[in-house]
Amino acid sequence: MSTRLPVLIAGAGPTGLTLALSLARHGIACRVVDKNPQPTEVSKALAVWSGTLEAFAALGVISSFLDAGLHLTELKVSDGGRQLAALKVAEGVDSAYPFTIIVPQSKTEAILAEHLAAAGVRIERPVELVAVEPAGEIVRAVLKHADGTEETVEADFVVGCDGARSTVRGVLGVEFDGITEPQTFILSDTRMAGDLDPTSIYISWGPGGSVALFPIGGDVWRTFAMRDQPAGDAAPTLEEIQAHLTANGPPGIVASDPTWLSTFHVNERLASGYRKGRVLIAGDAAHIHSPAGGQGMNTGIQDAFNLGWKLAAVIRGHGEAAALLDSYEAERRPVAYGVVTRATQLLRVGMVAHGTAVRLAREAMVTIISHIPAARRKLQAQMSETEIVYADGPLVEIGKSTSGHGEPAVGARALDAEIVDPATGTRGRLWPRLSAVRHTLLVFGDAGLQSALMAEAVSHVDTVEIVVLDGTSDPDGVAAERYGISTAGWVLVRPDQFVAARGAAGETRAFSAYAGRALERRAA
Repeated sequence: MSTRLPVLIAGAGPTGLTLALSLARHGIACRVVDKNPQPTEVSKALAVWSGTLEAFAALGVISSFLDAGLHLTELKVSDGGRQLAALKVAEGVDSAYPFTIIVPQSKTEAILAEHLAAAGVRIERPVELVAVEPAGEIVRAVLKHADGTEETVEADFVVGCDGARSTVRGVLGVEFDGITEPQTFILSDTRMAGDLDPTSIYISWGPGGSVALFPIGGDVWRTFAMRDQPAGDAAPTLEEIQAHLTANGPPGIVASDPTWLSTFHVNERLASGYRKGRVLIAGDAAHIHSPAGGQGMNTGIQDAFNLGWKLAAVIRGHGEAAALLDSYEAERRPVAYGVVTRATQLLRVGMVAHGTAVRLAREAMVTIISHIPAARRKLQAQMSETEIVYADGPLVEIGKSTSGHGEPAVGARALDAEIVDPATGTRGRLWPRLSAVRHTLLVFGDAGLQSALMAEAVSHVDTVEIVVLDGTSDPDGVAAERYGISTAGWVLVRPDQFVAARGAAGETRAFSAYAGRALERRAA
């Protein structure tokens, strides 16, 4: 039996669930299958950074995460029990959500699945995608159900969000270039007794190595360390975890009641490509790295947020399919390359390297970061994933080639600002006005001076929403200043909240050029 649907998603982790939620927001039907009979019950990824919180806000799930999350306040760094620095988390981050929360991955998946269920999308378990065959304008996939029966599905697109051992990536023959670090790393989730701030992350080292501690909630903490060599890959005991804490962790900490004890080897790999025809990969299927920096889940979620609106546009017949689809890899793969590279550096400097010279170098680095505001802001922007700028790809190229100058430039993140609701006179934020299902045209200054632009935008009513920021809604000119507009002008923001194009009053060429590639309805 064969059925046809717009999108088949393999994998119901955070990336696959986010993609499904994005498609649901656009009114695009999809199926989500996962070979595991149950969702994960362990904490796995923990930190949710500002860039991901912005995406969750656009997808309408931010309240659930803020209610569930533990707000981090500081990163405390120590050597031999001597505290070197207490760095404020998300200090100076320019975001609508300038903070970081801790949410165990199991809870993240539960929240996303709950919202998907409310949208009428259920996760099918255990259903394994076992074969994928691109066939022109469709993709044929074979699904194996728990009773052994196989089902053939025809889809407009198949997206592999099926993890580091991705079946989709393997079927496509996409190389997963990189290395496996030789060391064995250990982790645990345990109760902790001792002088620990439950809103802080701890990085501590001593003569025998390094330990990282992450709060999960209450008195439960994640411990991350490197196993002494030589040693095998058997799960650590509580005694082994305690030995690392005693030797290298904050003083006086006692672990008990473990709920998760595991070992792992760190892989640092990046897929050679993210798409072949109408088959794509995202999340861990496209990039994996060490947990240092806590960026993996966040990067996958933002892959999905970037991809969702583009798939929806192609399925609905808007824009040039090639430009939209090619832009996904062009924009997201460089981001993953940077994340993998930085995570590798953090792991090797912060965890793998040993010795007196290494400890002195670490202390010097921490001292520099803690005493130089610019260095702290740079680190915080990287960690929060708010410094991302898309530099290449068909959509960025057309915007750059036709747009005027100004910051944020084409390919940069949209910015939040305080504005006034002209209907009520109450002050609020710009961020909620940015559409997650359409492009948002921000018109600054007297809209009457931009009648040609407004008329063209209205002709794209299915894909563009207009927000006028004039003397009534932006009385102090704060939003205009944030967007580099001195008197009058406009900025077009994509559904994933990145700048698509911009221009001065009376300039419509950049809008028209971008609309021709990404907004106009294709002939049937």
